[in-house]
Amino acid sequence: MTAAGRAGLLSAGAVARWPLPVLGDSATAATSLILRSRTLRIGVLSNANSGHNRRRLARLAALAARYPYVMHRATGHGDEVLGALQDFAARGIDVLAINGGDGTIARVLGEVLERRPFAARLPIALLPGGTANMTADRLGVRGGLLRAARRLFVWAGGGDGNCRPLVRPLLRVRFADGRDNAYGMFLGAGAVIQGTEYAHREVHARGLRNNAGLAVAVARTLWGLHRGDPRFVQPVNLTMTIDGYTTVAGQPMATLLVSSLERLFLGINPFWGGGDGPLRSTVLGPAPRRLLRSLPWLLSGRASGAMTEAAGYRSRCGECLELALDGTLNIDGECHEVRRAMGPVVVDVGGRFEFLRL
Repeated sequence: MTAAGRAGLLSAGAVARWPLPVLGDSATAATSLILRSRTLRIGVLSNANSGHNRRRLARLAALAARYPYVMHRATGHGDEVLGALQDFAARGIDVLAINGGDGTIARVLGEVLERRPFAARLPIALLPGGTANMTADRLGVRGGLLRAARRLFVWAGGGDGNCRPLVRPLLRVRFADGRDNAYGMFLGAGAVIQGTEYAHREVHARGLRNNAGLAVAVARTLWGLHRGDPRFVQPVNLTMTIDGYTTVAGQPMATLLVSSLERLFLGINPFWGGGDGPLRSTVLGPAPRRLLRSLPWLLSGRASGAMTEAAGYRSRCGECLELALDGTLNIDGECHEVRRAMGPVVVDVGGRFEFLRL
């Protein structure tokens, strides 16, 4: 199939087949995503403890039960994920649907890569069942949880709905101290940590969640960076190399962003740097000059004339990043403490998945 055909819209009744990249370190060069003319079997894996699922899981389970080709499993603990995936594999599902937040998606896709429960790479459908749903918002089924699930189930049965498949890489984060690899679509440090703590302490506690709460937390964090507020600006010395080239050499940074997504929460794109590779990174110094004036460019993937390295702005793409710092990394909502003395943290592509955008 041509590249133009891949980017087109596919109905569930269409027959389509094309090669899909698998793991970068796999001996197998490609696998096939097959959308058959028959009904597609869907395995829905729900995190029972995710934000929206605590209130809507019973309704989702009842909805799934109406469709004989939909299998639903709810897990309450991370150790149950592999068993659920193996059960889906034994039942021969065609599509793996993940119902949870960013952390749930990262955990499940990491298990798929590390444990390989399926004989071939399956297409992924994301349902927005978490408190933080950045990945599902960018790559998943549109709408609220129940509306999105209904749209997916109807489409899989040959009903109305168009699907636009999107291939995206998953970050793999390897730690020098031997702990398990972490996976995700986003890694942040510095003000990302302080902003997250502010959101939990001040925003979520007041009932503001989803995009509204996120917008408040992001705005407050940016204002804190602009004012040099120590609650948001806690500089950490960072050394970062990208594909062997040192881009930050032990210098203080206030914010670190790394992602394989084209856009982040609320549609922002804080990456403007050049270079080849799917990993996009941005580093802001402790006092980036003219921050407020630069925001329209900073948040839309463009560089203004004021956004220079000397002014505290760095952005670059690459295949592999190495990070050395003392502090906390936020990887799709999961926090990991790291120390420079332990050795560098290596961030690369763990694998690529096909996401069904409905």
